[in-house]
Order: sequence, then structure tokens, then C-alpha cells
Amino acid sequence: MVSGAVPHHLAHSNIPIEITVSLKDEYKSFMVPVIEIASQQPHPSNNSMAFSQSCCVTDNDISFSFLPLPPTFDHTDSGHWAELLHNIQLWLMKSVNLSTPEWAWGWEVFWYAFIATNPDFPGVKWSFWDPSISLKGQFIKEWVGSSGIVSMTINNNNKLAAVSTHGDTLDYIWSEFSRHIVLFYPYPLVSTS
Repeated sequence: MVSGAVPHHLAHSNIPIEITVSLKDEYKSFMVPVIEIASQQPHPSNNSMAFSQSCCVTDNDISFSFLPLPPTFDHTDSGHWAELLHNIQLWLMKSVNLSTPEWAWGWEVFWYAFIATNPDFPGVKWSFWDPSISLKGQFIKEWVGSSGIVSMTINNNNKLAAVSTHGDTLDYIWSEFSRHIVLFYPYPLVSTS
């Protein structure tokens, strides 16, 4: 079972959620994923809440020491990503409980920055990272599985796979990174001052 608190700023938003479930072949014939939607609205039969969260996430509960990015951040410069990668890793190791949704979110953020710093990963030499950050998460699994080949969807049906230049890779990662950040950080990504 997977559960967790919805970030406070998203609780009443109309944002589509994509859920991916993977089952091993040997289990597919007799297992079916079940998704339950829990409402935060009171149940009509009583005055209690039909859904309760073990922790309430408010904007004041979360501090992201690596955000916002400085106004000089250049997403096309792997050196800037390297500095960001270092800051994200420090934040993950020192500021976040491993059992929270913020850890899972930060894990993905880490891998975006890691690949932007090391765009040839896993092919060539790369920087080391803390071993408690394993190669888990949708982005890094797809990256390693595709050997760094970026897929783009055309007409919502066909996928085009193309070997990308470092510039293309950094643009792609910036786009995905920016989309992922807003899940817990709904503020401007780059500081204006």
C-alpha cells in the first residue's frame, strides 16, 4: 500500500494525477491494482472526517534550502547543475525524513540534477553520490533503461526516440525538472533578486 499526505497547496487544486503500476509477469494473472480515492469531505452519515492524514503538510512545514535557484542559474550549464546537485544531496541527507513524501519528491529532483550534471550517465565517468540515494524513481529508471536516449511523443500515439546532444538533454531535463518541482514548491523556480 502506498499512502501519503497531499501537499497543502495541491489539496484543493484540479491537477490531474498520473499513476503507473507495474506488476511482475508471474503476478499479472491473479493480481489487480486497486486505487482508492479518499475524500477530505465529511461523510454524510456523521460529522467526522472520512479521511485523515497522519501529518498535515503546510507551506511552513517544508523548507527547501536549494530553492529558489539563483537568478544566475543557467540550465544549459552542467556546472550550475553540479552545484545544485550538491545542494539537493545535502538537503536530502540532513533535512528530510526518509519516510516522507518530500523524500520521494527530493529523490526524483536529485536524479534530474544528477543527469544534468552527468548527461552521459551511465556510459562514462560520473560523480559519486550518497549510497542512501538508490537508483529508484521513474526518471532514473527510464534514463538508465534507455541509455540516455530521450523519447518524445508525437501526436499522442507514436514515440520518436532520438540520440540527443548535451544541449538537448539539458533542455529536456530542465523541462521535466521544472514540472516536477511544482509538486511541492509552487513558487517561482528562479529567484528574481
